[in-house]
Amino acid sequence: MLAGFANAGLQKVISASHQAVEISAGRNMGQALLMYAQENNGSILTGYLSPQDPSLGQTLNDRGQPLSPSHAAQRYPWRLLPYMNSQVRGGVWVNKLKSQIPDADPYRDYMVSLVPSLGMNDLYVGGDTRNIQLPGRCITRINRAFSPSSLIVFCSARYEDPNYGKVDGYFEVRPPTAATFSENSSPSATGWIHPRYQGKAVTVTLAGTVELLSYEQLKDMRRWCDEAARQDNPNWTP
Repeated sequence: MLAGFANAGLQKVISASHQAVEISAGRNMGQALLMYAQENNGSILTGYLSPQDPSLGQTLNDRGQPLSPSHAAQRYPWRLLPYMNSQVRGGVWVNKLKSQIPDADPYRDYMVSLVPSLGMNDLYVGGDTRNIQLPGRCITRINRAFSPSSLIVFCSARYEDPNYGKVDGYFEVRPPTAATFSENSSPSATGWIHPRYQGKAVTVTLAGTVELLSYEQLKDMRRWCDEAARQDNPNWTP
């Protein structure tokens, strides 16, 4: 019994430590996003670029090498990393992910783009060129946000990979539609959101602030979509 209590206490300490690390990483990502916007006339980093975008060929990995194949640069991480001193481990990869995928892995650069610890709300913030961007649906400039301090840009994510199993990270997140969250459910069923800290997820807002939100709180569309916030409608639908 004492051993059980000790183990439970140890797990809480580890979880609290991991939470602190992810919160710190989230703050750094929020600041990097603001730095990007400052250098690009207020434009928000695009979450997912078209394969035809000419800027893809200019994206480098953390060793200064052009990314190949270029689709590794389509997702946001490698384009945000220059504003984070190109720090992969401890930057966009924290906690389990920090050591889960070795540098020698031939797909390492691709996996950096696929499974950052925090996924981006690219459907409603920054943009995803795979989706039709309807007016009022996605904002691409910071000065157009109604409430940047509550609008989610990044959130704790998870993904299920055929080679690595369930991974604590994914490049995008979506507002959850499933009634409840379960560790056993498919990550896509809950919008790739992962409330891994005693039922809460780390979220980063467009203002660069960090919050811990429960799965229930993450159902509020005012936190995801600028138009929902303007209408003050937590149940807003496109």
